[in-house]
Amino acid sequence: MSTQFLALLDNGRSAYYTAFVSGLTHHARIAWYPSAGTDFRPLFYLNNAFLLNNPPVNGEDPIEPDIFLFTDYGLYNEIFEKILFDGADPIVHDDGRSKVTLSDIADFGQIDFDSYPDYQLTEKNAHFFNRVFFFNVTIESSEFGSITKPVLYAFCCNEQICSELMIPMRAKVSHIIHVRYGHGFGGGNSSGHWIQHVLTSLSCEIYIHDGLSHYYDNEYRIISYYGVVIPQEPISIVKTIREIDGRGWSESTRILWQQVRRNPELFPRYKPDGEMRFHRLEHMFRRMNNSNLYNIYV
Repeated sequence: MSTQFLALLDNGRSAYYTAFVSGLTHHARIAWYPSAGTDFRPLFYLNNAFLLNNPPVNGEDPIEPDIFLFTDYGLYNEIFEKILFDGADPIVHDDGRSKVTLSDIADFGQIDFDSYPDYQLTEKNAHFFNRVFFFNVTIESSEFGSITKPVLYAFCCNEQICSELMIPMRAKVSHIIHVRYGHGFGGGNSSGHWIQHVLTSLSCEIYIHDGLSHYYDNEYRIISYYGVVIPQEPISIVKTIREIDGRGWSESTRILWQQVRRNPELFPRYKPDGEMRFHRLEHMFRRMNNSNLYNIYV
C-alpha cells in the first residue's frame, strides 16, 4: 500500500510527482525521516555511493529507497521557508564543501488533520502546519559527487501522520531514520522512543538511529493516545549491520544501521480504550476504501 499512500498525498498538484508515482513498477520504497529539519544527510547515507564504500559488517543492505518522506513539527529555517513560499534562490545550504539545492517544488496544500492535543495552532505557524511539499534535492559534495533524490515534506506531528495515515494505510516504510530527534535540535519534548513501537507495523527493514531515544512522559502520552494502532510494547528484533561515527550528525558518537524483523514470540497488544478519537480513524478507513474519497486536503 506504499504506492497508494504516496498517491494519496499527491492531491493532483504536480504532474512531475504524479508521473513519478505512476511510473513505479514495484511497491514504493519509502525512507521516513521524522523530525528532519533541513538535514538532508540521509540522501547520501542511503545512496549506493556511500553504502558500497562502507559495507555492512554483519548482514546486508536492502534496496535503496525510491523516495524520502520528511516530517517535522515546525519550520525552523528562514532560508528553507523563503524557498518554499516565496520562490527564493533554491540553495538551502552551501558551505564550500557541499551544496544543497531544491528543484521541481510543488505545494500540495494542507492535510485535513483534526487538531492534536500536543500541538497548538498559532498565527505564527498556521501558514505551514500540516502543509505538504514535494521537491527534488540535489546535493553536490566534494566527497560523494552529485546526487538528486525526490523528497516529500509534511510539516506535521510525526506521530499523527504515522498513526492516522501510514499505519492505517499499511504503508511500508523500508528505512526509518531516527537521528537528531528532539534532544536540543528542534526544541521538542519527545525523543521519539515511541518509533521503536511501530517498526514492525510499518514493515521497516532498516532502522538508522543514534541511540539517544528514551521514554519521556510525552512518549507515553503518544503511545496511549494512539494505542488503537501503536503496539503498547516494542515487538521487533534488531541486528546491527553497520556503525559509523555520529559526530557531526548527532550528539551521539555513533550512528547504527539495524536490520529489523518481528519477534515471533511477541504479539502486539493495543489499547482500544486509549484517548484517540475513534471517529477519526474510522473516517480514514472509509476514505481508504473508497478511491473517490481520497482527497484528504482542505
